[in-house]
Amino acid sequence: MDTQSRTIKIAVVASYFYPKIGGLENYAYLLAKNLHTSGKYQVSIITSNYDGTGYKKETIDGMTVHRLPIWFKISNTPINPMWYWSIKKIFEIEQPDIVHVHSPVPFMADVAARAAGNRPVVLTYHSGSMLKGKWFIDIFIKLYEKVFLRSLFSRSNAIIAVSQVFAQREMTNFKQKIHVIPPGVELTRFRPSPLPRDHKTIMFIGRIEHSSSWKGIEYLLQAGVIVIKNHPSVTLELIGGGDAIEHYRERARILGIESGVIFPGPLLGQQLIDAYERASVIVLPSTSDSEAFGTVLIEGMASGRPVIASNIGGLPNVITDEKNGLLVPPGDPQALANAIEQVLFDIPLATRLANNGVMNAQSFSWDIQAKKYSELFKSLL
Repeated sequence: MDTQSRTIKIAVVASYFYPKIGGLENYAYLLAKNLHTSGKYQVSIITSNYDGTGYKKETIDGMTVHRLPIWFKISNTPINPMWYWSIKKIFEIEQPDIVHVHSPVPFMADVAARAAGNRPVVLTYHSGSMLKGKWFIDIFIKLYEKVFLRSLFSRSNAIIAVSQVFAQREMTNFKQKIHVIPPGVELTRFRPSPLPRDHKTIMFIGRIEHSSSWKGIEYLLQAGVIVIKNHPSVTLELIGGGDAIEHYRERARILGIESGVIFPGPLLGQQLIDAYERASVIVLPSTSDSEAFGTVLIEGMASGRPVIASNIGGLPNVITDEKNGLLVPPGDPQALANAIEQVLFDIPLATRLANNGVMNAQSFSWDIQAKKYSELFKSLL
């Protein structure tokens, strides 16, 4: 196929898509947007209609988005037994040259890979193990990972890992297919600004859902008790949407820090930029290997903010401890509180971490990451 003389059609399949907020969702959206606006690719999206019922078709940034109805959910996984035929029909209409699926949220990616026929399938896998530490759910996760996920790996012509750690640890049987392409950051949007001096704000940005309890918000609240007790003027801001907001609001009340914890909801566009600018430190206190990268850390670095994260999953690939951020043991509120206080009140340290973070973020430009994908897509055709 002559890939130089015509537009290449890409069908992107993800269980959730913009404007739903999350690391996988942001990665899928920003990559698709970058490729589509280059003029070399025509990108269409297939995803679930997570906030409504029935089928919905819309246009986002020039891309056609097909939102398919959900019958039910298991944990955070949307499911509809009819999706195979729905996706196959969309493929007949869109006629993609390549099908690009995003996982580990099960089912939709697996179905789309089967519906792709003889088209090349590229899988971007955003996690390590999905085990949640809850025995009932983990039974189904183990079954999926051992049977269906391996089948998806086998069907895919290329597998993208967002972290070198997971590529080496989880995908050894498919190493000939593996390419490592981490998430990117929009450097034209996220730009460094001076650290705020008049108020200290600890900030978490991510999903606030019961199914994402491994994000570690409970431990951040417990750390907040220690920090706010010592420094009552400090504010903890938890940005994001989900079904656990009221749960964590109640936890803040029980812990006695309700007045110091703010829930602004999910923020997009300029509101998100403004949030980074008012933050004193960005914290990602995850407790599971499911945290493969932590895009929020790169956005924080690009915005000139010191970052703190758990020493787990792929996060040590993003943060070099005490150079461009701080790493703490997962699930340890005291260690997390100590790190937060260190960054908030040691201005030279915070400035050094922030400046090094800005430099580190430059290597994660979406222009660089999209070019890697473009070269891969063309090699498959």
